[in-house]
Amino acid sequence: MPKNGVEQKPSETAMFAAIRRAIANKEYKSEKFGPDYMAEFFLPAHFKFFLRFKKIRAITNNKLNSFLPGLNEYMIARTAYFDSLFVNALNSKTAQIVLLGAGYDSRAYRFAKSNLGTTVFELDIAPTQDKKMECLRKARISIPKHVTFVPIDFNKEPLKDALEKAGYKSHQKTLFIWEGVSYYLDAKSVDSTLEFVSHASHHESAIAFDYTISISEENIDEYYGVKDFAKTMAERHENEELMFSIDEGETELFLEQRGLRMINHLDNQEIEGTFLLDENGSLIGQITGHFRFVMATPEETPKK
Repeated sequence: MPKNGVEQKPSETAMFAAIRRAIANKEYKSEKFGPDYMAEFFLPAHFKFFLRFKKIRAITNNKLNSFLPGLNEYMIARTAYFDSLFVNALNSKTAQIVLLGAGYDSRAYRFAKSNLGTTVFELDIAPTQDKKMECLRKARISIPKHVTFVPIDFNKEPLKDALEKAGYKSHQKTLFIWEGVSYYLDAKSVDSTLEFVSHASHHESAIAFDYTISISEENIDEYYGVKDFAKTMAERHENEELMFSIDEGETELFLEQRGLRMINHLDNQEIEGTFLLDENGSLIGQITGHFRFVMATPEETPKK
């Protein structure tokens, strides 16, 4: 996401996320830790070539991890978490899935055969969407008829207006997936998105998102990788700075104040224990310690 809501080119963070998913797919060759076999389709040609070689993948992985410790593992866990929610929504025949800040998300294409009628809305800035559609064409991947691209600047445009123009139906059960986005937005934009979901007319609609907790300079060393993460983001991604966080232990109250009821929450250790244990029960690595997952639903059931 751009600083001050200004973006004239495809998102850098979306590209780096695709790189990490592509590396995980090549390295682990498993559904659990590297399921996104389409991630490499969104990479520049030279990246695709070099990632074929194990030694170069290892060097790239180590370099990425030296700047942002735990982010490789976090991306593996994050992909698994949101994959599971997406598939569950398809299996339960949820009417709509809305990807808020879709980036180079490939779920609508990886799981297309399992989609028996769910409409998928992909929302992101226009330059990223244009690049994504170009990559899909080059990879000869057809955009399914149930997928709708919705260009939007989350810091400037009302979500309601953009979605309704694209055909979103507020009375239908909807899963909102907000992956890798909230921390790049200002507090007002976060509130606006959560307020929109809280007023969804179908009481079974839900939003799942990841976020970061607020960490002070005094206790930053208590959280694995966070100091290096903050330094790297400030020095190397100044146009995609982190702006939003929630105080540790205040998430449920935060959501209640915005008309949402928390139904699921995972802290860093729970994320690791759920998604990063190998077949022997050993942890493949720690995630950057300030990331969290949460899922919530509108607080009140609409009156009949």
